[in-house]
Amino acid sequence: MITNLENVYSVLKEIVHYARTGSYSDAASKLNSCLQDMQPILLSGTIPPEYLKKLTYSLETVFLMQKQNDWVAVADIIEFELPVLLKETFQSVDNK
Repeated sequence: MITNLENVYSVLKEIVHYARTGSYSDAASKLNSCLQDMQPILLSGTIPPEYLKKLTYSLETVFLMQKQNDWVAVADIIEFELPVLLKETFQSVDNK
């Protein structure tokens, strides 16, 4: 279970590793597990709508790329986009 932002980053790194090394089923499984762990946070109502919209868009793009079997794009989004969005999101929640 994900308990803090550092755990999220660690899991995201694992997903990127699996996606970049061709372990697509492991990447998909780990992504599913990660999202299930993050779901309570995302649905808590504490995340400002503008950040939730950005996160949702990125996750929708990840799923679209996954559906198209573009694992390089999946890894790129998870490695370069999601950590920045998550950091901004959690900082905005902490500043409330």
